Amino acid sequence: MRIGRHFRGRVLSAAGALLIAGLVLPPASGFLRSRTSSGNFTRRTDFASIRFLVNEQTAAGLANATGGTTITPDSDPLGALQAAMSAWTDVPTANVVFAAPGRTIQEVSANNGEHIISFVDTPSNRSVVGDALAVTRTFSVASGEITDTDILFSPTRTFSTTLQAGAFDIQAVAAHELGHALGSNHSGLLSATMYAAGRSASNLQGILTADDVAFVTEVYPEPEAATLAAIAGTVSMAGGGPVAGALVTAVDPSTGIGVGSVTATDGTYRIARVPPGRYFVYTEPLDGPVEPGDLRDVGAGANTAFNTAVFGGAATPQVVVLASQATATADLTVEGGTPALNTQGGGVGPAGGLRPALFSGAFVLRGGQRADVAVFGRGLDDPSISESTISFLGAPITIQAGSVRRTTVTLTTTGAVLPVLIVTVQVAPAAPFGVATILVRSAQAAAVYSAGVKLLGPLPQFTAAGVVSAASFAGGSAAPGEIVSLFGTGLGPAAGAVGGLDPATGRLTTTLAGSVVTFNGVRAPLFFASDRQINAQAPYEMAGQSSAAVVVSYQGVASNPDTVMLGAARPGIFQRPGASQGIILNQDGALNGAGAAAARGSVVVVFGTGQGAIEPPLASGALAPASPLSVASQPVTATIGDRPARVLFAGLTPGFAGLLQLNVEVPADAPVGSSVPVVVTVGGIASQANVTLAVQ
Repeated sequence: MRIGRHFRGRVLSAAGALLIAGLVLPPASGFLRSRTSSGNFTRRTDFASIRFLVNEQTAAGLANATGGTTITPDSDPLGALQAAMSAWTDVPTANVVFAAPGRTIQEVSANNGEHIISFVDTPSNRSVVGDALAVTRTFSVASGEITDTDILFSPTRTFSTTLQAGAFDIQAVAAHELGHALGSNHSGLLSATMYAAGRSASNLQGILTADDVAFVTEVYPEPEAATLAAIAGTVSMAGGGPVAGALVTAVDPSTGIGVGSVTATDGTYRIARVPPGRYFVYTEPLDGPVEPGDLRDVGAGANTAFNTAVFGGAATPQVVVLASQATATADLTVEGGTPALNTQGGGVGPAGGLRPALFSGAFVLRGGQRADVAVFGRGLDDPSISESTISFLGAPITIQAGSVRRTTVTLTTTGAVLPVLIVTVQVAPAAPFGVATILVRSAQAAAVYSAGVKLLGPLPQFTAAGVVSAASFAGGSAAPGEIVSLFGTGLGPAAGAVGGLDPATGRLTTTLAGSVVTFNGVRAPLFFASDRQINAQAPYEMAGQSSAAVVVSYQGVASNPDTVMLGAARPGIFQRPGASQGIILNQDGALNGAGAAAARGSVVVVFGTGQGAIEPPLASGALAPASPLSVASQPVTATIGDRPARVLFAGLTPGFAGLLQLNVEVPADAPVGSSVPVVVTVGGIASQANVTLAVQ
């Protein structure tokens, strides 16, 4: 479904054409930018602190005026909107920061200097959105400065954050619309966040690609962007003359990076802000899946009557070597006429299965996966096409010998019958995250499915038994606000990543290096993410619920849900690795241990987690303040060496999220020794029994 339309701004359309003013085709510069009616690029001046106001009715269970569901009851819309903002904020080469969104009663778009996000069903919003999924309406002055931006979600569509069948992912749609709010046009790459169409129950467009990153880096560069480079050249007809409106793409086969551009009226193009590497460069007409109407401004006047061409030739493509801060030249020559081959869509399915489901847009392959890949379009039934004339640019993907087979598909929109080409492929286990282009050659021509493959990691795997207290490693349940560890495979990056604070909210981020964890659809703040372990905070929103469906997503690929039981409290005390000694500070601040025992009558500080509710309440991922202190809501007791110990304070450690701190007085009659047992009880539930401290 089309995601984008634009009213001096942008739109993600569900089924329609892009609404544009007819403009002269402007020069292109890698990725695609929006322009004003006077031809100037649009750009924000508030890029260091962009603040949207979300309509106050935006919440799980929102219904439209006819009683239909706009936001599903199991969704976390505010978390998804914040995650979409974080995706753009987190680009290291770009200076863009989305501030913490506020709330507003404003329901409809108005040029009032306030940037709003609204899902509300009003006649005005229905009129503006039309058949789109969402609309970004921007107002700008002639110079291109954006002065007002409003994002309106369709009140007639269903949105969710749980990939519910038939519903559209809020984060994916919002990430696309925020790109328009930054000044981006639609992309010619099928896998990009800024591609003009989206699918239900898919969150792929919530993950920025290199094409999206190149745009935001070019417009709002950080100093790190100085090392990037560019590819430039001209697309010309074989008989002479420039080719306007040709889509040009560069793909690095070793990294999966893909960035695109469109030629200007003189046939020139420039793909800017590209990382150094070795790139395949090719050009294709805007004759589907991406068409001139999908690319506002730059699509006007596009020449679509030529055949796809690859730099160096489709049979033996040459790589363009791109050094840091350099500009490499790649001129391409094309043959005119109606293209003999053309790809209109594709799909993926189980190896050896029935024909994969087909659509116009990117599909996912994962490292180590064996699958059937299909593309459909004009001329793909040419008998000269074989395994040796099909390749994947940008990825280590091999085609199984003898696996080429053909069928047909009837388009529901036109009734046209098109050939379908199917092959069985094997993806290398270590395939890099990125994009790949399918190149199909016949004896007479070539066609590409441009960046139509999005390469992701293996499907995340974990079980409820692998969700444990980060302190005690006890499984079986979780408590609201508790720091938990999830163990499995494919959960995050192999090298591991440490979480940080979202500059917009001051809270822990809920997306870390592509990893996301949800409890009943609510995103959990993340401390750490790696391939085999994630440390997260169970959301406070789980309070009062008996269980939670936990899902782990990595780079847009979601695990199967598993059910974790919930309790009011599950106290655990942190321990030194491989030892019974607890993480406990003596009264003088020294770390308690055999060489630094606590005196009887002194006060020790015990660190743990799992206390459950606190007063006053905190948002999930928020750092506990020093004033007022965050105190455990339930009764807390402690024993040291089986003797009752007076608890002077039980609450969260100021400056930390989810970290329980107990100030406990060592009983005057406590046993002495290096391994005296310590037990904490919250609401009648005891911590693990094997924690000790040293007493003298």
